[in-house]
Formats: sequence, structure tokens, C-alpha cells
Amino acid sequence: MHFSSLLLLTLAFTASSMPAAQANADATTPLTAQTPIQVSAEPKRFDLMTVDAAQHRLLAAHSQAGTLTVIDLGTDRLLAEIAVGDKVSGVAVDTEDGKYFADAIQGVGVIDSKNLQKTAFIKTSGPTDDMAYDPTNHKLYVTHDDGTEIWVVDARKDALIGHIDIPGVPEIMQMDAPARRLYINIKDKNEVAVIDLDKGMVLSTWPAPATDSPHGLALDAKGGRLYVAGHSAKVSVFSVPDGKGLPAIDIGDGRSDQTAFDPGLERLYIPNSGRLVTVDTAKGAVLGSVDIPKSTHSVAVDPATHWVWIVYADDKGSYAQAFAPAMH
Repeated sequence: MHFSSLLLLTLAFTASSMPAAQANADATTPLTAQTPIQVSAEPKRFDLMTVDAAQHRLLAAHSQAGTLTVIDLGTDRLLAEIAVGDKVSGVAVDTEDGKYFADAIQGVGVIDSKNLQKTAFIKTSGPTDDMAYDPTNHKLYVTHDDGTEIWVVDARKDALIGHIDIPGVPEIMQMDAPARRLYINIKDKNEVAVIDLDKGMVLSTWPAPATDSPHGLALDAKGGRLYVAGHSAKVSVFSVPDGKGLPAIDIGDGRSDQTAFDPGLERLYIPNSGRLVTVDTAKGAVLGSVDIPKSTHSVAVDPATHWVWIVYADDKGSYAQAFAPAMH
């Protein structure tokens, strides 16, 4: 046997004898899976999620359970499952006033972030979906699921105070409070609506023909880019604030919902039909992907550790799971 053949056999045996996690870590995969945290023994699906950076917590809308899931990211421990109402979908954080908001089918639950108790419920005239909080004017913006409006809530008074008409059916939003802009996907028209927060009205719409049914929306405020993912292979990219279309990014066919951007690593994370795709936004290219449960459609990034979090349900229960990014 030639030496080169012996070397190849030795390398093949070494790789095959490695634990799966170690083999993945040594490959070019951008993420390494951590041990899942069981939220519930009941297999009930989740919706959108976010991170409370100030208190280092993961917040997830546990949709079918009707609860807000709160996980301590310092200890990876479940802190609470707070009853909110049927079909919890969106989550928002008001750090200054110590509040979490979790919307349900007919309104928004208000939760004290210190004692994790629900303190109020703000009724709406229809089902809700995503939310975005503006710390400048202390207003909460709540989408009317499958409607054509955004409800406006006075977050300090816990009161509905008006609405903003939008040009179609809303999906996920991104708040840019310093620029006084709110971006929102309009899924039935394949476009992004740009809302002036001071005027309370739509300023313009940006067509995104490369992305079908836009759902996921992520803002790189420092880099001046907005990323739009949907039920197609292409992620549309816009420069902000001018809305100029930039080259789209091909992530492969699938269905994307919530996405997350890590400004520290300049990476965009997209759950896409059983894959968690990592995009290097500085290069506008896919770094790679890892397998995740097919039911996963939400993601959030912990800015302190850069860990990437998903939530999902299978036939044995409901879970949250972290992925550690490769730092090269």
C-alpha cells in the first residue's frame, strides 16, 4: 500500500470516529449546535422571538401555548411561561419602563419585566402579529394580521391611541428609531413600506420582486442595509435610507420567516425549511448552513455572546436551542 493511500485511510477513520458535534466544529460550518433547553413537555409551536439585551433574556412567543417564554441567557434556565392569550405571535421590549409586550389574537399583553407578571391587556379590533417599540416616543406599533393597518399604542398608558394605514398585508417590521423610520414587509405586494414615525404615515414603498411573499426583515443600521427574505431563494437587499436595490443574495429554495442580524459579526441568520443559513453581509455571500427542525421559523441573536437562538416543537415537547458561531 502506498503511503498516500494509508494516510487517506487514517484520516477517514479519524473523522468517522469523531463525535458528530466535534466533526461539525472542525468543518467549515458557521454554527455549532448546543444542547436544547426543554420549555414544555407539550409539543406546541412558537412564533416570533427577541432578546432583552439589558437583562440578558430570551423572549419567545409560545404561540400554541398562549404564553410568553422567558429564558435566562446567563444560566440557560427557563424563568417563566407567562399566560397571555390565544395565539401569541409577537414580542417587544420597553427597557426604560420595565415592560415586555406579547400580542395575542385580540390584543396585547403587558408584562412587568421584573416580576414577570401580566399587568394589563390592551384590546384590539382584530388579530395581531408582529410588534415594534419606539423608545423615543414610547409608542408600540402592532400589525393587524392579514389587515391593512398598524395599531399605535401609548406604551406608558397601556392604551390604543390610533392606527397607520399601510398599502397591503403586513409581515415582520424593523424599527430604526434614531432615523425615525419603521420598515415593514408587505407580503401580498412583494414590497417594503417605509413609515415616517413622526408623521405617522407611509413615506414610500420599495419593490422587492426577487423575493416572493416577504416575511423576514433585518436591518443593518451601521452598514445602511435592509435584508428581505421570503418564500423564495433570493434575499433582497436595499440601501437605507434611499431604498436603492443592491445585488440579491441566493440562499437556496425554501420558506423563510423571521431573520436576525448580528452587527458585531456582520452576519445574517435565516431559518429556511430545515436549514439555518448564515450570510456574511460584508461579502454578501452565504457562509454555510446547519440542519434544524423543519418546524423552526424564528431566530434571535444574543449580542453579548453572539450565540444564535431558535425555538421549535417536536413530538416530545417544546424547546429553545442555541448555536455557537465560528469566529473565524
